[in-house]
Amino acid sequence: MVKISSIFVLGLFVALMPFSGFPIAWKNTLYILLGLAIVVLSVLIRRELHEVLRRLHDSHEIKTDTFSQNSPQSINNSPETK
Repeated sequence: MVKISSIFVLGLFVALMPFSGFPIAWKNTLYILLGLAIVVLSVLIRRELHEVLRRLHDSHEIKTDTFSQNSPQSINNSPETK
C-alpha cells in the first residue's frame, strides 16, 4: 500500500511542478527523477502482483463449495408412531 501511495504523491508533484517556480534546468531534472521513481515503483508493484497471481494459480488443491450436513442415524428405519 505504501508503494501505491508513493506513486500518487509523486504524481501530484509532477502535476504541480509547472507552478513551482524552479528554474527550467531544475524542473527537467526533477521531472526525470520523479518519472524514474514512478517507473521503479510501478515495476515493483507489478512484480508483487505477478507473484500473488502465480501463487493463486499454482495451487494444485481442488476447492469446491459443497456442503454436506450430518443427520443423526436412526436405529429403526420406520417412522415414529404417536
